[in-house]
Amino acid sequence: HETLQKARVEEVELPMIGAQNDGNSSDEEIDGEDPQETSQPTQTTLPSGTQFSQEYHPKMVADRNDAAKIDFSGLRSDLKQRLSDREERTVRKDFDEKRMKLEAELEGIAPNMKAQDALSAITEKLKGTDADFQQAKEKSRKAAAEFQKIKNQRTKRFMEAFTHIDKSLKTIYTDMTKSSKHPLGGNAYLSLDREDEPFLGGMKFNAMPPMKRFRDMYQLSGGEKTVASLALLFAIHSYQPAPFFVMDEVDAALDNINLRKVCNYIQRRSQTDFQCIVISLKDMFYERSDSLVGICKDVGTNSSRTLTLDLTQYDKKRALAEEKAKGNRKRKERATQSEGGEPRKRAALPASPATTVATQ
Repeated sequence: HETLQKARVEEVELPMIGAQNDGNSSDEEIDGEDPQETSQPTQTTLPSGTQFSQEYHPKMVADRNDAAKIDFSGLRSDLKQRLSDREERTVRKDFDEKRMKLEAELEGIAPNMKAQDALSAITEKLKGTDADFQQAKEKSRKAAAEFQKIKNQRTKRFMEAFTHIDKSLKTIYTDMTKSSKHPLGGNAYLSLDREDEPFLGGMKFNAMPPMKRFRDMYQLSGGEKTVASLALLFAIHSYQPAPFFVMDEVDAALDNINLRKVCNYIQRRSQTDFQCIVISLKDMFYERSDSLVGICKDVGTNSSRTLTLDLTQYDKKRALAEEKAKGNRKRKERATQSEGGEPRKRAALPASPATTVATQ
């Protein structure tokens, strides 16, 4: 009885038989018993060291019932045997030392009284972090949409340039390769490895000279490669024209036929939409140029020297001589029709000065 009372005061839970199976406490079991049964004494075998006073008191009877339900299966086997006074004192001393040690550990545990405040601060910080996360997520979404918009614009502009250059390339290459023997000229075109995503793939350039089958660019001759490259250059220039070209000995690998075609094309284009500076050693380029710039060594100053020559003045004199010759021929024809054969000799005399000017 004293042990049970002490356990109740110190709020020590004793292991009871059937406590895991029954969800009710010992007090509820006592309340549910028949009052007549509780008032009668019960024959219960108790440990030998347990002695009760006032044997028939209700509390004593309840303690005896509770003592009968205590589960001793968790005890060590040596504690279940009868102990001498000396052994009992030793066991009690060990239990007291363990109890005092556990009590000291419990007293040494200092609870953090500011834990609730820290939890509130962390919760507020988490809310702020979540708000920042949502803002960053929204910014990321807007950035992705803007990037996709710019990507679509880039692809659109590239395809516009590609389509224009490919169309111009076919026309320019045909003009540069056609002749009296091959009036249709050659064929050249551009192709993309990936039309849906042009920036993720490459681009191929193929050219077929007149009367030749399709083959890769590396199988063409040097002159054919040069003509194809110039055609591509002029096609790119047609999309966004530059003020002028500077070409350094592009005619090195050209034969006379291809050189004449390139010269004629450059001369024809230079009269309309672009200027061209050609560094060359071929006479054919000199003949069809508007001006010449020569670089030589000045022995006196031991430095480079430039010489320029404007060829357009000779073109004007030639054109003037041709106009005069044409007018003389017309006067000659009219004189022949009106006066017969005698004025033919007089009409032939004024033609000599124009011929002299044209040959200077």
